[in-house]
Amino acid sequence: MGTLSTAVWRVDAARPDPAVLAEAGSLVRKGKLVAFPTETVYGLGANALDPDAIGALFAAKGRPADNPLTLHLAAVEGLPSYVAEIPVLASRLMKAFWPGPLTIVFKSAGNLPRAVTGGLETIAVRVPAHPVALGLIRAAQTPVVAPSANLSGRPSPTTAAHVLDDLAGRIHLVLDGGPTPIGIESTVLDLTDECPMILRAGMVTKEQIAAVSGVAPETVREAVIEQNPDWSRCRLILVEGPPGPAAQEVLRLYEKFALENKTTGIVTREERVGYYPGPVVGCGRAGDAGSVAAGIYAAIRQLENLDVILVESAPGDLGPVVQQRLRRVAFQVIRVGNAQ
Repeated sequence: MGTLSTAVWRVDAARPDPAVLAEAGSLVRKGKLVAFPTETVYGLGANALDPDAIGALFAAKGRPADNPLTLHLAAVEGLPSYVAEIPVLASRLMKAFWPGPLTIVFKSAGNLPRAVTGGLETIAVRVPAHPVALGLIRAAQTPVVAPSANLSGRPSPTTAAHVLDDLAGRIHLVLDGGPTPIGIESTVLDLTDECPMILRAGMVTKEQIAAVSGVAPETVREAVIEQNPDWSRCRLILVEGPPGPAAQEVLRLYEKFALENKTTGIVTREERVGYYPGPVVGCGRAGDAGSVAAGIYAAIRQLENLDVILVESAPGDLGPVVQQRLRRVAFQVIRVGNAQ
């Protein structure tokens, strides 16, 4: 694809300038690609009613054509225009979690370009909880599709710099609202069948969904996700176990790879940075899974120029969602001590 000049406009995450949003929204409306922050990760916005813009989005990301896009709305009131029906359960979940990090899959009304749904009869929708995202969608005066603003298969971007690392020269504009607060993608929940199914785990948990739904947690199914060890540009190894045994294993692996002349970086909690040789990146606080989630993608991207990344995971550090994500993308998972 041709090389574009990618502009970067700095915006206040809490109080974005309406004039800046109006100009960015005009670009989206005219078919341009605009990256913007949400509360989860940066999204790549395109006019959901413009087949050419959608085609450009797929090309920019290198995204497979059969991978459907998520429709982003500024308010739940816009939902009936694009879905065939709104189940009672969906209404409960939207009341509890919208705006927020929950994407719901509905039966599609069939009035959007076929590329949006990947040829399926369903459509994924969410209302983000970020002033820049909501302001941009309103300013665009059109529904906006917005997958993560990265090359397909890469770690999702949590800063404007991550977006540029992957998509500079491929998109028109990045709205830089600083780091995203949650740091991992939204939960994706399919409500088109009798039993709810989580297609992608996120910060809205299975237990929260079950509680709002009034059903037992085991009633909420979870899809089997394929492994993707090529997600990072280098070999990512996840070391799970109690802090002592995990630290010993990380040091052993570090020394092993040094003997093999492989450059190796370590991701650990901020309190344990001084325990390891460099390069080492502190990501979150011990036992605080939310702070780890907010920084884990950035930490991994920071070390991707090396041959190996060792990620230390003690119980309670990563939280079940981040743990699951890293297990899926790791080249290898090593469990020590009494790790499960």
